[in-house]
Amino acid sequence: MDNDRTLARPARTLQDYLSSSHVWSDFLARGGFAPGDVVVADPFKAGTTWTQRILQQILDDGEEPAEGLAETSPWLDSSWGDHAHMLALLEERRRRGERRVIKSHLPADTIPIAKDARYVFVGRNGKDIGVSFHNYLVHFSADVMRTINRVHAERTGDPTPLVIPARTQEFFDRWLDADGYGCCDLFDVVGSWWRIRTEPNVLLVHYADLLRGLPEQIARIARFIGIDPARLRMDRIVEHAGFDYMRSRAERYVPFGGKHMTEARAFFDKGPRRDHRVELTPEQIRRFDRRALDRLGRECALWLEHGAAGAPNLVTEPTHAA
Repeated sequence: MDNDRTLARPARTLQDYLSSSHVWSDFLARGGFAPGDVVVADPFKAGTTWTQRILQQILDDGEEPAEGLAETSPWLDSSWGDHAHMLALLEERRRRGERRVIKSHLPADTIPIAKDARYVFVGRNGKDIGVSFHNYLVHFSADVMRTINRVHAERTGDPTPLVIPARTQEFFDRWLDADGYGCCDLFDVVGSWWRIRTEPNVLLVHYADLLRGLPEQIARIARFIGIDPARLRMDRIVEHAGFDYMRSRAERYVPFGGKHMTEARAFFDKGPRRDHRVELTPEQIRRFDRRALDRLGRECALWLEHGAAGAPNLVTEPTHAA
């Protein structure tokens, strides 16, 4: 923590093909967090975009802003993103006194944790994450993949290109066996946020719980960021945060407006209909479960698999309300 006990600075830096923690130094140098800022974090394809949309709708009480999610909650620590543009957007929102939402795919100890900010971490069954992550990456455009590889080589000195296998099962093996395949180490990300889950400014949200009870989870998130859900137009927010609603307007909600993909709608793919059991082998499933137990421990592995509804006795709430 800093001397005033308001900010825990990153304990380490992380640079992989898709994410870079270095931009957070620039963020802090340009004023850092303002009271009420929200960071939405996950290990890719766990429900970040869904949660960003929920927060957008809570803050706007069901209205549709003129800007898409890429503008209202930028993915600041993307490795190849336009960091200057995103930092300028955030500065302008701060100048206007607006609450800001920032997206991240990094472990908790690689980004600054500010007392006055709020952090929402989103989890999902890890096997579904792996399958969905492959579908996402395989739809990156060739130009963007060249940019990602160039940026990675420049910043790390490693010229090895990221190559995404066409087959889901082959990618899943590489992703699981090589600690994220240079894209995202699922267990590192999840474990880091799990360790600080009871901090008063950290909230764990799970994809399965959003599916089981979206209005209740919207209300939970609203309370966490200091908004009374009773004052919200909940029916409208639930409608606007629905999978089909978002998929039919994909360019407004996917990262970068879908410009990094060959088809923006592919970002949503199967969504809540995803079932890893029909896309992975039984041995891959068993191997993942063993690795999750080893890397995360029993309680965290259970939460990642099932969410709070599937593991109701686990402690996933902050120590007190925000």
